[in-house]
Amino acid sequence: MRRSRVKENVILVLVLIVVVGGYYFYQSYQKLGFLNSIIEKNQGLKDSLNHYRKLEFLRKGGQYFPDYKNPRTLNDKVVYLYENYFLKSPITKIIGTKYFAKQYVKDIVGEEHLVKLYGVWNNPEDIEWEKLPSKFVLKSVRGNFGREVVVVKDKSKMDVSEVTKKLNKFCSTPIMKTIKDKRIIAEELLEPTGGFLVDYKFFCSYGKVLVADCMAREDNEITDVEFKSCSYYEVPEWKRIPMTIDGRQILEIDKPKNFDKMMEICEKLSADFPLIRIDLYEIGNRVLVGEITEDSSGGKAIFERVEWDFKLGDRIPNLSRSEISKLVERDQKIAEKYLK
Repeated sequence: MRRSRVKENVILVLVLIVVVGGYYFYQSYQKLGFLNSIIEKNQGLKDSLNHYRKLEFLRKGGQYFPDYKNPRTLNDKVVYLYENYFLKSPITKIIGTKYFAKQYVKDIVGEEHLVKLYGVWNNPEDIEWEKLPSKFVLKSVRGNFGREVVVVKDKSKMDVSEVTKKLNKFCSTPIMKTIKDKRIIAEELLEPTGGFLVDYKFFCSYGKVLVADCMAREDNEITDVEFKSCSYYEVPEWKRIPMTIDGRQILEIDKPKNFDKMMEICEKLSADFPLIRIDLYEIGNRVLVGEITEDSSGGKAIFERVEWDFKLGDRIPNLSRSEISKLVERDQKIAEKYLK
């Protein structure tokens, strides 16, 4: 009798679980159906859910639906030009590959604005450690938002096997497999004369500098993703814009003493591009080109004041597909010199 009651209670509990679960499943199904109907009626939302960059932008807290067909914001235009221009142009293999970019920068603004190159090797195992100074930086030729970098401040304390393992990991990333280039370069370690190293990132369009994005780090650490501050400045006035991106803190950055030289370098390097970012460093009286970036923040930066995403977007021209095709044709001739 007791076993029968226990059995009945177990069955009752199972029935309740099924009923309650079914109810909540039905409610969830109804909500999903309602959401699906909204998505089907909203083409902008539907497009957003079909593009990984849009999804990532919205996941990070983006306050609008990105539109890569009719770009309006800085983020939108970064992605539009990347997907429709830079991915199709051979110029990207030059400016986007740290080794080729050095020759390109040298030809346009001069060798004195290059970070010193110590060597380039086809594989991490080929690195000639004995030829490197006590301090240096190792990078994969393509890079990944500044993450694929190893800073060596004292070679005598370096674990060669660990560094080699890390470099091989860099070389196996999807982007490196795509470009099929495992080369590693060694450069001088930039050390600031003041308290921190500032990375001056200038957004430019056809030789015109649009805005300066300044990032700083106190201890000359490894990558862009470790920057804690981000301050935007109008140029040439050097008036700080009251906002930041991606939740970074604001740090007042003095106008660089070699500002005019920086503007000259940016104007020359960006002359052929509808949108490009020129990253510069000021070390003493030297102005050095860190890199040329065609895909700034992946077009997913979250502006603290979203209106500035739109304002900066207004400063960048909208190019038609035919205009872009002409740029690609022009770039093919430029690339012949470097991609032999």
